[in-house]
Amino acid sequence: MKVRTGEKALASLVIMLIGFIITLFSNNSSIMILLQNGFEAGLVGGLADWFAVSALFRHPMGIPIPHTALLPRNRERITTSLVSIVENDLLNKESVINRISKISFTKKVLEMSRNHVYSSQVKLAVVNIANRIKNSISITEMAIYFNTTISEYINSIDTKKVLEDLINQIFNNNYDDKIFDVLIDNVEDVIKREDVKKEIAITSVNTAKKMPKKGMIQFTLSKVTDIIGEDKVGSKVQEFILLMLKELKYKDNPSRIMVMKSIRDNIIKISEDKSVIEKLNQYKVDISNNDKINDFLLKILQSLEAQILDFINDDKIVEEKILPVLEKLINDMSKEDELVENIDQYIRSQISNYINKNHEKIGVLVKENIEKLDTEALIDLIEDKVGDDLQWIRINGAVCGFLIGLVLGGIKLMVR
Repeated sequence: MKVRTGEKALASLVIMLIGFIITLFSNNSSIMILLQNGFEAGLVGGLADWFAVSALFRHPMGIPIPHTALLPRNRERITTSLVSIVENDLLNKESVINRISKISFTKKVLEMSRNHVYSSQVKLAVVNIANRIKNSISITEMAIYFNTTISEYINSIDTKKVLEDLINQIFNNNYDDKIFDVLIDNVEDVIKREDVKKEIAITSVNTAKKMPKKGMIQFTLSKVTDIIGEDKVGSKVQEFILLMLKELKYKDNPSRIMVMKSIRDNIIKISEDKSVIEKLNQYKVDISNNDKINDFLLKILQSLEAQILDFINDDKIVEEKILPVLEKLINDMSKEDELVENIDQYIRSQISNYINKNHEKIGVLVKENIEKLDTEALIDLIEDKVGDDLQWIRINGAVCGFLIGLVLGGIKLMVR
């Protein structure tokens, strides 16, 4: 296009020259005089515009005429002016920051993420990120860390205080009463068993027979036992025990009250027994120094690692489990207007701070890029971008000159 426009400009100049020569040697009729004036003015206009256009880039016909080759001679000033225009007018701080303040970065990112959340690229990214996280974590180091943390926590426990708190919880929630009731129920269940009943009978009879046979009571007991038999003795003793257990279930039963008081007194003594505290403290030390905990944690983490790997490398699981969670997170964030605005404000503030600190680098970048080009390359670049329009100036100059020449020629003819 550039070449064709240049040819048109040259053709317009040649046309004006040929027309001027032809009319110069033709008869002096009014039409020829009028055309001669037109071609003459068009030739002058075309030559003048050619000179002006050429003078911007180089010396016309290589002659160092003053005030020509304007771009090469004023390259530094033009560069400075261009940098100033870009830095202070086209891309000044205020305009850039004002434009940035109108951009909703977070919404755009969330919308883009929502549209591509189920894409193969996101699936691959999720798997890659998960694998990178997994590879960056040492299972052995994690086990050691957890073991150290647990050991430190165990050693930091105040054994006496924990024991006192535990006892208070037992008393405040009547756990001792409840445990005692459960114990009675379990004993009742055992006593009611037929095999236990038989064992009670055998033990009772044998005990009666072994008693020294001195006095009327011992003699009578031994004889009665022989008469009624083992089964009856077992049944009666069983009933007696069950009756005692039933009585112990009542909260106001004196025997129960006595037993519960004794239990509570002994529980309280435990928290005040220094030997118990020392044994518990030693137990804490043994637990914290036990390598089995580290081995146990290591096995758990290794098992967990294997499960995670199977989980993240399964395309179906990623698509059905992970990506829906990711999509829900994106949707939830999109609905949080305050959160979105806060993120946007943070992004804008960071970009604004960066622009304030580095805005002058825009001009430096423009200047560096211009200085990379030698003069000829710079001229070729400008001609490539605006050469078409400059060649049309030459064509317009020739045409306008021709028309103006016709007008002036007509005025001359009328004056004569």
